[in-house]
Amino acid sequence: MAERAVTPDELGIPDTIPLPRRADWRIGLIGFGGIANAHVPAYKSAGWQIVAVADPDPAARERARAMTDAEHICEDYHEVMADEGVEVVSVLTHPTLREPVVAAAVQAGKPILTEKPLAMDLSECERMVALAGEAGVPFAVSQNYRWSGANFLAHHVIRKGLIGRPFYAAIEIQGTQDVELADHSFYAMSDDFLTVQWNNHLADLLRYWTGRDARRVLACTRRMAGQNFHSDNLMVSIADFGEGLTGHVVHSELLRSSLKADRCRVYGDEGSVTFDLHGDALRLQSKELGGEPCVVDASSVLSTSSFCGPMGDLLLSVEEGREPLTSARRNLETMR
Repeated sequence: MAERAVTPDELGIPDTIPLPRRADWRIGLIGFGGIANAHVPAYKSAGWQIVAVADPDPAARERARAMTDAEHICEDYHEVMADEGVEVVSVLTHPTLREPVVAAAVQAGKPILTEKPLAMDLSECERMVALAGEAGVPFAVSQNYRWSGANFLAHHVIRKGLIGRPFYAAIEIQGTQDVELADHSFYAMSDDFLTVQWNNHLADLLRYWTGRDARRVLACTRRMAGQNFHSDNLMVSIADFGEGLTGHVVHSELLRSSLKADRCRVYGDEGSVTFDLHGDALRLQSKELGGEPCVVDASSVLSTSSFCGPMGDLLLSVEEGREPLTSARRNLETMR
């Protein structure tokens, strides 16, 4: 059966990433490692100003000078917190260094966006959430996959009821990071690369698409003889979302070929959506739309970097006086 093309507008769903009304927000970056290569151009494209950067590594500070227009580039992150020109803080450190930085930002009263995962263990997450909550400081997590192309559209298709009530959501990834990141000083030596460092994306997407929190998760990890990473690089998990809804993740970074895969699907009692994790389209079959297979173009969403999504929503939440969609409080369920 031939598939017809439909636009998000025809389906009555958003086709672009929401951004704040102000375009001149002033941001301070804490940490300028590899992930800054994604955040910096995204923030610049939205018009937000990077006015300060802190990193203890001289080489990182040199990169910051080359990549940003920040006049305040320093070694100590406390200087950024004290900078009156900084309105919001973007924390790009490894999770092992997160809690003291968040505490300093809370003390300074500056809204916070932190890279994922929120922390290394749940108790640390809960302490930071409580600290920010008591001080009334907006605090969000950069779960940027929610704002990436087909993932964004899938959420809104499901939320609109176009596939009815979801009963199954699944993600399968077959990747090669055991080879590509074999020399990575943090990931290759991590104890929880797939289960926490990576799976925080996937667990969060299951919550995002279905609108429900898992009650329990059964997971199994395995390794391949001769693999490079310290931790197991194959994981299979089943998430129990309660009656009527099951989530499933199969994730391997052990592939020794070019035959990669990143397939996602959500099945409901009145239709289905299928798409690639980083795709520019999703396939939809919906009883409400007559049962004809459709292809929904995600290129309009992809015209804005997904890294603008979490920061844009945090800034919008400040403007609108609401809780961020990926607030650290809400993110506790992803970490659990």
